[in-house]
Amino acid sequence: MNITRRAWMGVTAAAVAAPAFASAQTAPRFAITSPGKGVHDYGPALAALAEYARAELAAQGLPGMTLSVTDADGFTAVLALGWADMARREPMSPDRLFQIGSISKSFLALTLLSLADEGRIDLDAPLARYLPEAAWPSAPITGRQVLSHTSGLPDGAPLFPRTPEGRLWTGFSAGSRFSYSNTGFDLLGAVVERITGLSHEEAILRRVRVPLGVADIAGQISAANRARFPVAYLPHDQSVAAELPGAAMDEAPWDPEDTAAGCIGATSEMMARYLRGLLAIGAGKGAPVLSDTSAKAFATPVIASDADFGPGSHYCLGVALQPVDGAPCLHHTGGMVAFSSSFHADPAAGVACFASVNARLGGYRPRQTTAYAIRLMRAVRAGAPLPSPPDPLGPLRVKEPGPLMGHFIAADGRSFTLAPGEDFPHLAAAGAAAPAYRQGGRLATSHPAFAAHLLEPVSEGAAVTGYWWGETLFGRDAPAAQPAVPERLRAFTGVYLNRSPWVGYGTVLARGDDLVLEGAGRLIERGGWWSLEPDVGGVERFRFEAPLNGKATRLSFSGTDLDRLGA
Repeated sequence: MNITRRAWMGVTAAAVAAPAFASAQTAPRFAITSPGKGVHDYGPALAALAEYARAELAAQGLPGMTLSVTDADGFTAVLALGWADMARREPMSPDRLFQIGSISKSFLALTLLSLADEGRIDLDAPLARYLPEAAWPSAPITGRQVLSHTSGLPDGAPLFPRTPEGRLWTGFSAGSRFSYSNTGFDLLGAVVERITGLSHEEAILRRVRVPLGVADIAGQISAANRARFPVAYLPHDQSVAAELPGAAMDEAPWDPEDTAAGCIGATSEMMARYLRGLLAIGAGKGAPVLSDTSAKAFATPVIASDADFGPGSHYCLGVALQPVDGAPCLHHTGGMVAFSSSFHADPAAGVACFASVNARLGGYRPRQTTAYAIRLMRAVRAGAPLPSPPDPLGPLRVKEPGPLMGHFIAADGRSFTLAPGEDFPHLAAAGAAAPAYRQGGRLATSHPAFAAHLLEPVSEGAAVTGYWWGETLFGRDAPAAQPAVPERLRAFTGVYLNRSPWVGYGTVLARGDDLVLEGAGRLIERGGWWSLEPDVGGVERFRFEAPLNGKATRLSFSGTDLDRLGA
C-alpha cells in the first residue's frame, strides 16, 4: 500500500449486495446538453467512449459512473452508467452529485492565485506570516511550495499532530522534491479564511464558482445534500491485502467533509462547465478569475510528479500536466472514502473529460476513461481515425510474467505455483487457482489461501528466487529457510487500526532483521521514529508507543493514532 491519506483506508459496513453492472440495461448513450457551435460531429467518438466506460465498469466490477465531455466551442455531453443504488436497482442518473476529492485542490489554487493578483497574499512569502498560530514546522514554507506539493509536509497529518514536538515537520528541504500533501492544502484553506474573513467554501464560491458559472456545485459534503449523491460502495472483505476487480461490495458509511483538500460535490454537467473554464485558463486566458500572468503560472510545470500522476507528468499549482500521446493535458484525480474521480483537459486541442465512480477499489481512478476521451475528441477535431480503446485492466497486468513464474515452497510445507494464463497469471494451491494481479512491484491474488498478504518477490540479480508472503518465505523449487527475527522487532509487529475511514488498517511485519509495512516496504529506524526506506528525511513518520507486556499497543502514523489489534 502507499502510505498516504488516500490509501491508508479500510472500512467495514453492513453488506447490501454483490457488485453487479447494469448489463441488462440498454446500450449506453451520451445525452448532448449543449451543441455549442456545432462544428464537430462527435457521435462516433461518444459511442466508442460509452462502450469503453461500460467495459471498464464491468471489468472492475464497479457499480456506476458519471461522465461528461466538453470542448472549447461549448459542446457538452453527459452519460450516466450503472447503478446509483444496487440494493434498490436504481439506475444512475446525470443529476447525481459525485464527490470529486482532490480535484477540489484546483478550485483552491485558483482562489489563492486570485488573491495574489489583488496583492492580498504573496505566494513566495512564509505562510506563517498569514497564520502564525498554526503548528508550522521550523523551516519556513511558502504558498507556492504547498500548491506544488514541494513543501515536504506529510500527506495526511492532523494540523496539530500528537507528536513529541506538537508541531508539523518537513521531510526534505522545501522546493527540492515532490511529495503529495493534503495537510498542506488544508492549511492553505485556513490561510484563505484568515485573509478573506470567509469560509474557504464561500471564498471559492465568490472567486471561482460564480465567475465560471458553476455556483450550483456543492461546496462541502454534508448531511443536508446527502440525498443528491448516489449510494457509494467499498469492498466487503477487509481481511485481504488488496482490493481486486470483482470484489463483493458493501454500502459505505456516509462521510461528511469540509476540508479544503477535497470537499466538493458536483454533477458531470457542472464539471463540464468548470473544465471549459480550465481550458481557457490553461491556454493563458485568466478572465474572469485570474490575470493572464496567474493563468500561465497555474498551468506551468514546477516539478516532476511521475509516481502520483503517471510517466512524464509534472505538477503545477493545484493541477498536474500529464502527456496523453505526448501532448500535455491538465489532469487530476480524486479519491474519497468511496468515490473515485479523474479529469483530463487539453487546452491546445480544446477538449476535456470528467469521470467519477461511486466506489473505491484500491488505487483505481477512471483516468483511462478520461484520457481515452481526449484521444477520441482530438481525432474528431483533426479528422483522423478514432483510436482503439485501452485495456480496462491494463494497470493490473503483469507485463513480463516469465521470471515470476514457478513453484515455491515454505519451510512448513505450504506451497503454490504461479503459471501463465490466457488473461492473467494464475496462482494454484490446495486444489484451487485464482488470478494474480500486479500491485506495484508485488502480486496480489483472490485465492482464499493467499489473499491475506501480498506476494513480494525476492531476487538475486534478475532471477526471482522466492517470495515473501506475510512473514513466511517461500523458496523456488525447495523449502526456504525461515530467517530468525530479533525479539526487539516482535514488539512492533501486528495489525494497527484507526476507525476513521480515512486511515483504516496497516500491517507491520518482521522478516528476519527487517521491519516491513505491508505493501509499502522496509521501515528504517531514524532515531525516535521510523520511516520507509526511501523516505530518509521522514515525510511520513512512524512511532511505536504505549508498550504493554513487551508489545507496542499504539502506532502513531504521522501524528494519527492507530491501535494494535489482538495479541
